[in-house]
Amino acid sequence: MLSQIVGFKHQFFSFFLAFGLIFGVILYERLDLNYTDELMACILFFYASLVAWKEHRYQDFKPVLLLISIFIFYILYSFCIHANTPAAILSDAVCEIKPFLAFYAVILLSPKLSARDNSMLTILGLIASCFLLIIGLVDTHFNFFVHYSRYATGVICTFLLLLLCCNYSWKNVMLLLLVLSLGFFSTRSKFYGFWTVTVLLLTYFKYTGSLRMKWSFFFFLLFVLCMAAWVAREKIIIYYVDGMLSSREMWSRPAMLLTSLQILVDYFPLGSGLATIGSFASAQHYSHIYVDYGLDGLWGLTRQNPMYVCDSYIPVLAQFGIVGLVLYIWFWAKILLTASRKLLPRWQLVVWLIFIFFLIEAVADTTFTHNRGLFVMLILGYVFTQQSSHSHASAQL
Repeated sequence: MLSQIVGFKHQFFSFFLAFGLIFGVILYERLDLNYTDELMACILFFYASLVAWKEHRYQDFKPVLLLISIFIFYILYSFCIHANTPAAILSDAVCEIKPFLAFYAVILLSPKLSARDNSMLTILGLIASCFLLIIGLVDTHFNFFVHYSRYATGVICTFLLLLLCCNYSWKNVMLLLLVLSLGFFSTRSKFYGFWTVTVLLLTYFKYTGSLRMKWSFFFFLLFVLCMAAWVAREKIIIYYVDGMLSSREMWSRPAMLLTSLQILVDYFPLGSGLATIGSFASAQHYSHIYVDYGLDGLWGLTRQNPMYVCDSYIPVLAQFGIVGLVLYIWFWAKILLTASRKLLPRWQLVVWLIFIFFLIEAVADTTFTHNRGLFVMLILGYVFTQQSSHSHASAQL
């Protein structure tokens, strides 16, 4: 019985991705599927652990155990300094560990999508694209997705799934860009930035055949990021420049950013603890940090109206201090270095697009810890099971 369950791992992952796109991305807001992403992460981790144990891949548990140990340490630290209520601390811990746990769980599972799986997921992605087109044309206020940005990230998730499953012929590249262009309906500047990055990186990849770390690529990447910033310049100016001069809602974003920098100094080196700043739990169980630093009087950051608390992922890192910030940077640096050294060029492209997606989103959303962040981390985890040397990515990461 157990052998049959383990042997189902490849089909399980393909259905898991399909379920994630439908219920974890497209229908998440409309059906109010709260905690779906948390349940998905737990189910995947449990199943992946069972598979790895059955296959005697005990070495692959090391990164997961290290990850869990780090979060247990921060939970205990948060309890010790009375960062927030126990319920808030535990709730935030689950939220913050979720994307990392999903990533390592996929590596632990080590699935392989067959040609049939790729075809099924491609068809699903195209059906989702047609649905997104209809929503973009008919639902001009995006009531179905609750917010414009949710529609845009839904388009990006669908695009990344299709990117995972198809080859990069010029015909498919044009189709992929057409699907991604549905996001223009959202009128979000950060989407314009991601679209610009994608077009430039896809074109560079098609002509050079590689995205390995070398000086020519670094200069090109700098150009790409500058172009993305230029395309999104209006929102950047509104959020972080004009906001400095505003006495009402727009001041909340730069205030959160500046306060998070001050917290890194005041709570050196381990931060202010879980559920204290920038996270959903810190708004739901209103954090003392907002009072201590005078943020509770700003529009969108008050106890009665904390709508801008979760408006950027950057302040969340202050909860973990300099140590946590270094660990977070180390995680992504390791991801990019491993991709450059171990992955085939087509997978390098997916890794760079995911990294830049989260980089852009971190400026004006906490997507990394949301349902869409979980789905994208599933894709990232799968990519790292595709090393040509077939030495497990967990050994590298």
